[in-house]
Amino acid sequence: MSATAVCPECEFAFDAGDLEPGETLACLECGLTLQVLGRGDNGVELRMIEADLPDWGQ
Repeated sequence: MSATAVCPECEFAFDAGDLEPGETLACLECGLTLQVLGRGDNGVELRMIEADLPDWGQ
């Protein structure tokens, strides 16, 4: 089941596809790491999370 999600930072709306609660993704517009909290009648609820990315020494 497809649903709409909106980035809480830049407000970019996109199709969240079949994402399930607990999954993470990057906003297609601003690159922020987001976690799916749940799905409801109003679409997919997201929250910002801290991404633990590798340090490439740059």
